[in-house]
Amino acid sequence: MVVPVLLLGGVYLSFEGVEKIYHVIWRHPSERPAAETVTESADLLNIEKKKIKSAVRTDFILSIEIIMITLGTVVGEPILLQIVVVSIIALVATIGVYGVVALLVRMDDAGLYLIDKASDLARGGVASILRISGTVLVAALPKVIRILGIVGTIAMLLVGGGMFTHNIEAIHHVVTSSPALLADFVIGLIVGAVALVVEKQVARVFRSNLN
Repeated sequence: MVVPVLLLGGVYLSFEGVEKIYHVIWRHPSERPAAETVTESADLLNIEKKKIKSAVRTDFILSIEIIMITLGTVVGEPILLQIVVVSIIALVATIGVYGVVALLVRMDDAGLYLIDKASDLARGGVASILRISGTVLVAALPKVIRILGIVGTIAMLLVGGGMFTHNIEAIHHVVTSSPALLADFVIGLIVGAVALVVEKQVARVFRSNLN
């Protein structure tokens, strides 16, 4: 079941990557960020919850892919070794990757904390350093989020495409002369585009049946 699970995860990750690109390219010119158009805090909170839910789902799928890849490398080893290796990889992925991302997306909270601390202190060098540091962290967060979005999209396409180039012999044979990263990226784009078209068609049929 390792390879089928990897391929299913690859389809999902490729779909997520292509969907993000689709929304950026075909976004309507009049479409603006929710923070600029939505005034009710409850509506903003619901939008944020949907984004968080989508991010958690994607991270969950990516985590499964990491675990399945790890299992595939130690599948013939004793069960104790499998447990130890998978546990170590799970800890490294959780703390090393998601922990760093969690810290990055909390930059604004850390910045506001430093600004509040600076306002509590008397005027001086320490207060100025805290205030400047806090302001820089708050201002940098949107740029960091944009960079993470780009890097995350590329990563999803690379991982998603890699599931096919490394686990389907016919595809591996076709792209064997191409650079590995480029092949994974292109296959991820192709798989994601097909999945996006299928999803759009299914959604259209579903809406027409409801009407």
